[in-house]
Amino acid sequence: YVNSYKTEGTQAGDWYLPSMGELYAIYGNKNVLNKALGKIGRAELRADYYWSSSEYSSEIAWILDFTNDGVDSDRKDCEYGCYVYTRPVLAF
Repeated sequence: YVNSYKTEGTQAGDWYLPSMGELYAIYGNKNVLNKALGKIGRAELRADYYWSSSEYSSEIAWILDFTNDGVDSDRKDCEYGCYVYTRPVLAF
């Protein structure tokens, strides 16, 4: 999904899946980010789990809970059901 994600003015490959450290920075600023996203008519960050690009193993990646900044992991193949969101980020 992230590899093919694009918006007006960007192309596939410009966006990437954030690392756990980047997700923590996003989580720490989620109120400000949500206010800005709302003003430009974009989807706000949900109080839910988000994938990171940080891996626990070749089959498992770290995820961050935007409800309470809890860290967990999940199988990348969603064997047990995918309940995790992605939020592509753009390098600046």
